[in-house]
Amino acid sequence: KGNGAFKAADYATAIGHYTNAILANGSDPTYFLNRAAAYLKLGKNEDAERDCTNVLVLSTNNVKALFRRGQARRALGKFDDARADFDHALVLEPANASVKNEILEIEKLQQQKLNQRNKATLDSRPQAASSPTLTNCPPNRRRVPIEIVEIDARSRRDTQVTGPLETKPEALLQPVSSRNLEQENKPAIMEISPPKPQTFVGAKQAREASKPIRVSGGIFRHAGNHTIVTRAQSESTASPQAFTPVPTPIKPPTTLLQFTKLWDSSGSDDDRWSLIRRIPPSSIPALFQVSLEPELLKSILHTLRAILEQDPDPGTRNVVRDYLLAFTKVQRFGTVMLFMDKPERQLLELLREKVNFL
Repeated sequence: KGNGAFKAADYATAIGHYTNAILANGSDPTYFLNRAAAYLKLGKNEDAERDCTNVLVLSTNNVKALFRRGQARRALGKFDDARADFDHALVLEPANASVKNEILEIEKLQQQKLNQRNKATLDSRPQAASSPTLTNCPPNRRRVPIEIVEIDARSRRDTQVTGPLETKPEALLQPVSSRNLEQENKPAIMEISPPKPQTFVGAKQAREASKPIRVSGGIFRHAGNHTIVTRAQSESTASPQAFTPVPTPIKPPTTLLQFTKLWDSSGSDDDRWSLIRRIPPSSIPALFQVSLEPELLKSILHTLRAILEQDPDPGTRNVVRDYLLAFTKVQRFGTVMLFMDKPERQLLELLREKVNFL
């Protein structure tokens, strides 16, 4: 089967059949030799070299194994080893023309390799010095014209220094003062600063009094009798209600974490009831979702009971009923009630009866 695949140029299939034969009988050198030929056809020179070496272990003077291993080594660039294999094969078969042609090819390749090596050696040498004709040439000098500028005698006389400059000693020791000495004889006047205010209100009044009076408006008439209103007058006549701060509306909690923090910080039932009232009943299920805890629900029920006891008005009962209905719509409400004690479950039923819960 392997030989048939090799003749059909199906070298990969032939290698498979030869491998099966080697596994069945590894002592027959023919299978290794044929597989090496298939490896050479596919360009797998290292595998071909290995199989030929195995053949030579089993059959020392196998000329085909030496020939094919020489071909594989030549393709791998092992020219010396390939030449040794071809020489050995030529000794065994001196009339073999194929071996002689391979030896000639090896010699040609070795000569090419030697020429390339010599060329690389020559290229790596430093370049020779330049010709002596170039080195003996004088340097190229550039001539720059010099222009002589003459100075007349008058200018030379003005610039000539006849001797050291004469300076008067009085000019070197003349006193100079940066202060006005006439004011030294005047008596010192002590300025008495006003006492510092002891309160913030006094400090603000002192600061406002030290500011210059600014005109904030007035009535300007054609006759000239204008009415000027200063800033102090406008502030004194302004209504105190204009400065009353507007209370900022308290935003309802948007997350369960915010609600829990505000609930724990509220100390009375009225504060907690006002916290619940900030949240519309329809938003209770979305706020708590699946995170309603039994302890928190217990605290809410006690707050609702306290509110009903403080204000049994029908309007309050209706509001409490709406919130009870909203809490029953929270997810896992029934599961949370299973973890409640019996008094808390009774408290829920009591609240339902008070608000007429349907």
